[in-house]
Amino acid sequence: MGFHPAYRRAALDPDYAYARAHLQPLFLDALRAHALDLEMSGTPHAGQALAALRTLRDYSPGDVDPAVPDLFFTLDREIARLSPEGAGALRTALSRNDLDMTVYRLSARAELMKAMHAVLALRTTLLALAGRERDTVITAFTHHQPAQPTTLGHYLAAVENAVARDSARLEGALGRVNRSPLGAVALAGSSHPLNREETATLLGFDGPVENTLDAVAAGDWQVEIAGALSTCAATLSRVVYDLLDWAARGLITLQGGLVQGSSVMPQKRNPVTLEHARTRLSRTLGAAQTLVYAAHNIPFGDVNDVGTDMQEPLWTLWHTFGQALELLDASLDGLDVNRAAWRAQADASESTLTELADVLARRTGDFREAHRIARALLDAVHAQGRALHHATDADLRALAPALEIPDGLVAAALDTAAFVARRTTLGGPAPAPMAEYLGMAQARLEADRATLAARHAQFAAARDTLWAQE
Repeated sequence: MGFHPAYRRAALDPDYAYARAHLQPLFLDALRAHALDLEMSGTPHAGQALAALRTLRDYSPGDVDPAVPDLFFTLDREIARLSPEGAGALRTALSRNDLDMTVYRLSARAELMKAMHAVLALRTTLLALAGRERDTVITAFTHHQPAQPTTLGHYLAAVENAVARDSARLEGALGRVNRSPLGAVALAGSSHPLNREETATLLGFDGPVENTLDAVAAGDWQVEIAGALSTCAATLSRVVYDLLDWAARGLITLQGGLVQGSSVMPQKRNPVTLEHARTRLSRTLGAAQTLVYAAHNIPFGDVNDVGTDMQEPLWTLWHTFGQALELLDASLDGLDVNRAAWRAQADASESTLTELADVLARRTGDFREAHRIARALLDAVHAQGRALHHATDADLRALAPALEIPDGLVAAALDTAAFVARRTTLGGPAPAPMAEYLGMAQARLEADRATLAARHAQFAAARDTLWAQE
């Protein structure tokens, strides 16, 4: 009796199509590692299974057979056609439970590496732009109000510092993903002499999942991926918010190939790539929540919720996250910055008043009183219809007659570029700490690149060895 049409349409057919498109080579890798383990343990006909698997490397399965539930049984049928004895041997101490989870981890490992590459590419762009704009004075905001001057380079460096933590989170997740379930069989291992350490090595894993039930039941590694990517997406969505705001105010302009005009308004240059990046970051968050909900309130055992049914949401997560970073990276690369407009906004923002209070505090030894005088100066010039940058030493002397106010004190304290230059604290926007940060960040980026390259080499070497063995 065949499978019910509803079951086929809703589950089996789409799952087969997904596995055929994305997982078939990984199934063959895992099956070959298992066959090599069987051969090393002396299982009869394991060599025939290996020969059949090598033949199937070029096999392209067709549409799903109504009598076959999934890709594994499609491959199993083809192996049996090539070698009935080999197919029988291959099924020894093998379950779809451990095989599927092995394949899913191999797939997640490869996609996680792509995500890590995308994050490194974005960090590279951020650091290059931060270096270019290290002297571009801007106004930083708190609570949606002008706060203090900094530089665009300082802002971009702050973003890179946050995204560097995402790299660390993804690297940590990769280490926990990269454990092999193979050999767990249904959930309790096998009475056959399997060598789980050897099959883990053959597949490039760092080792086996230490508990056989955990190997087939765990969904936390997928939820951890969702958490790491959604954390990065949440941070980057805030950056996109700022970029769109700056574009609306004429402070930045995207390259021509990244904007669209209007069919009716000739003047429009819509920064649509940033809007598309924003929607894809939101979709990343949505896909991540799908994974979290799929993994909660279910038995701790082999269930489809954290197995087959996790794979398409995971694909959506990888795909939308990758698109978002590609769009954001392209938007930042070659960004046109209107430095004059930034400086004019900073000069008019009245955001240097903190420095005037600091200058007065150094003279009085009382920041509370200095804060009061600085605020009183702002209120006084506003009452006269003037902006803060038009305040004079005479204005300040009138408010604080007991203080000795040298000529030029107010203008020097309220100068935006001077404000930035005085912020020499570790991590601050002044030239010296910025140069120090950029050097450290570049070294950290290179170290992260080297770590990822080593992982690539590890996985490539394992696969070469896997298929080189006879």
